[in-house]
Amino acid sequence: MKLKERVALCSIRRTPFAQIAKALGHYPAEKLGLMVAEDILARTKLDKKEIDGVIVGEGFPQAPNSARIITNLLGLPDETPALTVNNNCVSAMEAAADAARRINVGEGELYLVIGEESQSSMPFTVKNARTNKKTASLDKLKKLLPDDLPDGVEVRDTLEDGLGDGETSYGMHVTAEIVAQNYNLTREISDKLAYESFKRAYNATQEGKYRPYMIPVKDDQGETLQDDEAVLLRKGIVENPGRMEKAMLLFDNPVMKFEDFKKKYAKSLQKSHGPTVTIFNACPRSDGAAGMIVTSESKAKKLGLQIDAYLSGYRMKGVDPNNMGIGQAEASLALIEDLGLKIDDVDQIEIHEAFAATAIGALEEIKKRTGLDWEKKFDEGRINAYGGSIAIGHPFGATGIRLMANAAMVLKDHKDVNRVLITACAHGGVAGAMMIERA
Repeated sequence: MKLKERVALCSIRRTPFAQIAKALGHYPAEKLGLMVAEDILARTKLDKKEIDGVIVGEGFPQAPNSARIITNLLGLPDETPALTVNNNCVSAMEAAADAARRINVGEGELYLVIGEESQSSMPFTVKNARTNKKTASLDKLKKLLPDDLPDGVEVRDTLEDGLGDGETSYGMHVTAEIVAQNYNLTREISDKLAYESFKRAYNATQEGKYRPYMIPVKDDQGETLQDDEAVLLRKGIVENPGRMEKAMLLFDNPVMKFEDFKKKYAKSLQKSHGPTVTIFNACPRSDGAAGMIVTSESKAKKLGLQIDAYLSGYRMKGVDPNNMGIGQAEASLALIEDLGLKIDDVDQIEIHEAFAATAIGALEEIKKRTGLDWEKKFDEGRINAYGGSIAIGHPFGATGIRLMANAAMVLKDHKDVNRVLITACAHGGVAGAMMIERA
């Protein structure tokens, strides 16, 4: 969708992204989102009455309407609308798109938009307990845990369940290997993208490029986390790229052999060669939050807000859930058409690296349909210039705004870049794309 009037993205900020159950594990998602919101209001000195609504993107909400909780804790006027958007890994993009849509139809002029996720807070649950008389109450359940649960009553991990819906789609790691097989992607090319993600993110962190967008956060030991935790933990790989070859394959190990993988998922495989997806060419599980002010250009200038970039259009599009990563190509190509542009009009691409295979598969699809020489563009640093999700981490609901922050970094550092295409996929097959332009 091409916006009638482009909207301003102001004061983009985020927490460092942390490894699951590590530095930020003790903060629920809404508290991470609140930190970002408080920082933005403090930096902008924005009158709270100017905020026409709070929109939060969260992949797996653990609180009822996190946006309303944040609104109340910020002390915004009681009449301020608040909405939490759930669209899996593109939730923050959806939240930003919702704000832009409301501005374009005249529903409001200025919105506080947050993306957040605490994977550490995702609970283990006991499925079907209420439907069995022996476990219908908490007291009865406690007496039977952990060894005497009746048939049909089972303990579940909501994080694992959330990575594949159990009805129509496989787990995301499975869909990544399916893309790798169907697009004939080698492990070597996936490892190359992953290693570059580590290297670029680490170098950018060491050079302080992320700091202007980062909010220092205290961990549970009182130590200050100022940089993305996963990036710092991957220093050894950056210094010794040979470690990439030693990473465990997800689908050729003692738990599952590759021949078993091919048999189990045969209906989704058009071709196969050999296993490719490893723990190092996949993004880590993470906690974190990001946010910004989304407003009209005239309102931003009237209030003297720092405009980091403009949003000129967005597109959401779905594909077969078991071909998940390719949605990034479909959403991106549809958006480019909506805007009346060609792929050559895009100066830079920021693509979500849920897995190296899903990013490369989408780029291969774009190449097939437009002639984009993505490998040349990648080698030139025109794709994920400062690293991506494999290195930085992927708190589901926050990644969309993290991509916008990376786009803003590129626009700031490279004066020849005027348009940045950002795109991300989500489990279930939905994907999003946005066009970010120079302020």
